[in-house]
Amino acid sequence: MKKALFLPAIALLFSCGGSDLEESKSDFNYDLVYEIDTVMVDPGDHFFFLNWGMTISDISSDAKTLYNLNPNTFLLEIVDLDQMKLKETVQLEREGPNGVGGGGFIGSIQVLDNGNLKLFDFNKIYEINLQGELLETFEFEKSEWTGYEMAEEEKIDIYGTFSSDGKLFFTRLVEEGFGEPGRGFLKLDMETKTMMLMDIGDFYERLDKFSVTMSTDQMRMVSGEEIHKGFIKGDFVITNSAFNEAFIWEEGSDSLQMKKFNASLTSNEKTAEVTSMVESREAFMEAINKKNEQVVFEKMIYHPEADLIWRFAQEKERMIADSVIKKQVFTLFDTDYNVVYEEKVEDYPISSIRFFKDGMLYTYVNIDDEMAFARIKPIGGSTSGESLIRMD
Repeated sequence: MKKALFLPAIALLFSCGGSDLEESKSDFNYDLVYEIDTVMVDPGDHFFFLNWGMTISDISSDAKTLYNLNPNTFLLEIVDLDQMKLKETVQLEREGPNGVGGGGFIGSIQVLDNGNLKLFDFNKIYEINLQGELLETFEFEKSEWTGYEMAEEEKIDIYGTFSSDGKLFFTRLVEEGFGEPGRGFLKLDMETKTMMLMDIGDFYERLDKFSVTMSTDQMRMVSGEEIHKGFIKGDFVITNSAFNEAFIWEEGSDSLQMKKFNASLTSNEKTAEVTSMVESREAFMEAINKKNEQVVFEKMIYHPEADLIWRFAQEKERMIADSVIKKQVFTLFDTDYNVVYEEKVEDYPISSIRFFKDGMLYTYVNIDDEMAFARIKPIGGSTSGESLIRMD
């Protein structure tokens, strides 16, 4: 089922042959005509949990299935992305032999290639199958691990990322205490119980300059920069929302490298100081909105059909009355993490969920409280099964 996009559909012609980007290794010439449309997901008689913007969801590696968890009811929604309809729901248990509610709150999920799901709680990680049966519970105990020797005040951030086979776990090394900046990144081998600290220099100190803290008698909240983590062709990639850079752990060499990029259409980093401490929710939101007028880099997304990496960014362009108008830019990287192309786009929705399927880029949108996806799709010179961009 298709439905007109609530944003105007657009058709653009890209013709790039002479972009002189410093980090490009080769000429990059292509013509692409594309349009943006929207496909709705058929819920049947069900009402999808969309209250939190699909922040507790994940997509299978073959882009055929979406898993979305309602953390209040523990109902798992499974969506068939080929048919664009709800496939089934699975009611997870809070207590008992298959209970996954003992920690207090499931804040993230990850699907493995074998179809099992990892559920990340405050201090433990559950693994379940798609029947809701509990297979394993992971609780980190320092005494069980060798390699990096953790200090007494150090701990791991339980909200990390597993390799697709579940054998490796990448996560932050943090300090005990609320809102403290990270100290580094750890690679944990789940089979040998060994861990390695990866050297990321002053990564967290640089990001911490843009954290906003609200402290009142009733609560304390911290809003920092986004740290994006994920695997691209077997390599673990760490990027962030404030700086135009990437840390890449290479699977073959088991080593970490840093890449800095040079943007021509946005700033390369946040620079303006932010209000770091506020005392009300209104001031908290105002400070966050103000800092996000500066450049915001999104997560890198691998496009398998083209063997390229996409990344979106936003930045304040101008004001209209009291409204901030932001420009949107997408950047293309080759799989050696060299910038090969940049282009400004118009009116494309911002979302934390983007993925490639059948040569098209899907982005989650909420339309009248229904699940939908905006798609960038080719309309000339390429069919839905081919890549959006083809190297000449």
